[in-house]
Amino acid sequence: MKSAYDHLYLSPHFDDAALSCGGQIATWTAAGQSVLVVTITGGDPPADAPSDTVRQLHDRWTASLTAEGAGGAAEAMVAQRRAEDRAALAVLGADWLHLPFLDCIYRCGPDDDALYPGPTDMFGPANPADAATLAALAEAFAALPAAGRVYLPLGVGGHVDHLATRRAAERVFTAPLYYEEYPYTAWPGALAAALWDRPLRSSETSEVWLDAAALATKIAAVAAYASQLSSFFTGPDDLAAKLADDGRRVMADALADGE
Repeated sequence: MKSAYDHLYLSPHFDDAALSCGGQIATWTAAGQSVLVVTITGGDPPADAPSDTVRQLHDRWTASLTAEGAGGAAEAMVAQRRAEDRAALAVLGADWLHLPFLDCIYRCGPDDDALYPGPTDMFGPANPADAATLAALAEAFAALPAAGRVYLPLGVGGHVDHLATRRAAERVFTAPLYYEEYPYTAWPGALAAALWDRPLRSSETSEVWLDAAALATKIAAVAAYASQLSSFFTGPDDLAAKLADDGRRVMADALADGE
């Protein structure tokens, strides 16, 4: 890891930056610019799953890995996801850093009960018992390498970890840029709701027109997240088609805004 970068992306989870900004990152690195992707929730989960939601997710992720021939037990899922992230970012030509924070599905209160136990709790208001997370995130962000540009998740979809990342980063970085999170942008009304909550000025946005090479690199990077593919895609062809469709949507929106 370098002491300074041209671009620094804050990724709440292991795949968020690649899914949302993979083509942009590929464009920067192809031009010789340096990129660091910082994954926030890279910490080891508790030995025992704190909720049925976690157990169900681990079962699905493990099944995905088995289908891909990778195998792996549920308790090794975070280690597997770290390896996938390193592989994906190698495809994009970016450096990586995994911070030790827990995904919200693993975070527990003083009584060891899950703070976000249900499948929809992670998309609701932050649990008051989780308030210390913001201060800890801000402290960690202040210690990151310097960067010419810093990119934050906008919070499309309202995921607890995405909003915590954004709010903590806004305490630290004075002029960040914001990215729209895929696949939440495909949820009807989700992008409009996020923009209503946080309208963006032109100085806070940046569009990069993807050529075929950048899109192909993004698709290859996202495919490296083998444990997560069944969450969003039915297979490789579906992955490629959906990412291409989202790229066209972003271009159409940017052109409409410029009229």
